[in-house]
Formats: sequence, C-alpha cells, structure tokens
Amino acid sequence: MTELPVDVFRPIGRGDPIPNDFVAPFYLDDRKLRVSIARVDNRLYAFDDLCTCSDEACPLSGGLLKGTTIMCQCHGSRFDIATGSVLNGPATERLNTYEVQEVDGSIRIRA
Repeated sequence: MTELPVDVFRPIGRGDPIPNDFVAPFYLDDRKLRVSIARVDNRLYAFDDLCTCSDEACPLSGGLLKGTTIMCQCHGSRFDIATGSVLNGPATERLNTYEVQEVDGSIRIRA
C-alpha cells in the first residue's frame, strides 16, 4: 500500500457499524498507527487507540466511554476524546486527535 500524505482524508471503514456511545479500533497499515473512532451524540471523534499511561500497549477502544471521556482499562487514566487532554492520570501525555468525517456511509480520517 502506498503511503498517503497526512493532509489527505483517507477512507478507513463503514460508519454504520459504529453506534452512538461506542468505540471501534482501526489500523492504518501505511502509518503503522492504531486509531479509535467513537460516536457520541451522532458526532464522530478520532484519537490514538493506545493509552499513553504506560509502555505496555493498552487499547483505549476497550475502555469505558462516557460522553466524550474515555477511561483506560489498564490503569484508569481518563482522556477527553475531543481534545486529547488528560483528565486524570497516571497518564501525563495527551492523545493525538484527528479530523474525521463520514461521507456516504464511509468514515474518512486525516492522519
């Protein structure tokens, strides 16, 4: 697969499998990047799937989502998925967030 420029929206999957208050993981092969897509109040959010709280890989897509706050299942860190900000530690590093859109039922992300 050819690497796409970061400033291009790339299709990553269908939007209909992501209901409200749900998080789904995706993997961008060409970037070797795991991202999560969440739908809250019919709006999509995209952010790093791996928590920043530890060197061990802990996917946030398996964490608890309440509104736009997601909690890491491994150590309990909480993040605002709209901004990537750390709300509670032990994590101290924010998440990367990405622009995301849904076009004709397809999710597209700029990453």
